[in-house]
Amino acid sequence: MGPTKALFKDGALYDAKTGALLKTGLTTHEEIQDYAAHHYIVLPMVDHACRPWILDGQLIYCLRGSRYETLDDKVVPLVQCPDCGGMGIREEEPTVESDCIRCTQCGHEFDARLEMMES
Repeated sequence: MGPTKALFKDGALYDAKTGALLKTGLTTHEEIQDYAAHHYIVLPMVDHACRPWILDGQLIYCLRGSRYETLDDKVVPLVQCPDCGGMGIREEEPTVESDCIRCTQCGHEFDARLEMMES
């Protein structure tokens, strides 16, 4: 069993699956992040402009730094865009030399393996 998948709305954190109230009175992004970090809660992924990652109508959550899941625990192969922080999806055309990924937010194309080797 993993962390509780939560969402923030109307100044409160709610369990994303059950709708149960987890915490009220959180006003800043830092307070929300701090509370989640100390209470085994994971928040939906957002890009640098705080737009949520949505795939097939579902919010995306990041577990253990690199495992992306939907609310119903389906693992999805996604990568974070190095430019805008948006959701990167693998292109359908397989190539031998690279693993081309396109960001759904900014359209940037990149190779996740090359990005990791360069950093």
